[in-house]
Amino acid sequence: GMNRCMPMMHGSQGCTSFGLVLLVRHFREAIPLQTTAMNEATTIMGGYDNVEKAILNIRSRTKPDLIAICSTGLTETKGDDVDGYLKLIRERHPEVNDTALVYVSTPDFAGAFQDGWSKAVTALLGALVEPAAEPAAAQVNVLPGCHLTPGDIDEIREIIEAFGLKPIFLPDVSGSLDGHMSDEFSPTHLGGTTLADARAMGASVHTFALGEQMRPCAQALKDKTGVPFTVFQRLTGLAAVDEFIAKLMRVSGAQVPAKYKRQRSQLQDAMLDAHFFIG
Repeated sequence: GMNRCMPMMHGSQGCTSFGLVLLVRHFREAIPLQTTAMNEATTIMGGYDNVEKAILNIRSRTKPDLIAICSTGLTETKGDDVDGYLKLIRERHPEVNDTALVYVSTPDFAGAFQDGWSKAVTALLGALVEPAAEPAAAQVNVLPGCHLTPGDIDEIREIIEAFGLKPIFLPDVSGSLDGHMSDEFSPTHLGGTTLADARAMGASVHTFALGEQMRPCAQALKDKTGVPFTVFQRLTGLAAVDEFIAKLMRVSGAQVPAKYKRQRSQLQDAMLDAHFFIG
């Protein structure tokens, strides 16, 4: 969901290939994913050399805007201090300062998928977003939970834009995993949230967190930039979407577009027509 990003798993090649196969089979897309290729000796001795070599190789070969590193159970059990590694790498190799480096601790023995997603988004916000001196009129942040598909995000973007607002999604899998045929080849992720958009999130007037899992992310963003937030447990059903639309009206000052009033009445009619069958 991040444009020109190269994700990397700090662990063995098997850990990375397992995750890669799972994602590729699900999305049916080519997904770049690198590894620090830890073996028995490097796991015991510490993975600094592997992390350093991986970052330097990725930067020289694929030139990404962002290298996003997540841990595995192997390196978490050893206790590698990857934050310390990255600080040392930046000191020893000032040439990598043109590439954003973000690390998140995601051991597979703690939490579930949505917890790792939330921690990854929080890490991205903490590393990339900066407080803004002036708020950007009509700009809002959207933090989508891991349960939302590329199609869901496209629909939510369309609804928000219909109120005259400019949404910034982080992450935005609709740009990179929506199943389109691209005219250009890229060794990194192509499509999604750009670094420029991510850094501009501190100037937004409001943050919409979609799913309870995103509350810590929205809170971290507020603590850093002061942008207020609203958490929506879900966007499924009349009551939940009515709440979302009402909040969009308050933030934008605009009325509900006629298109969505009509769609709501069509849904009500369909529910009435079908209730004998589904009751």
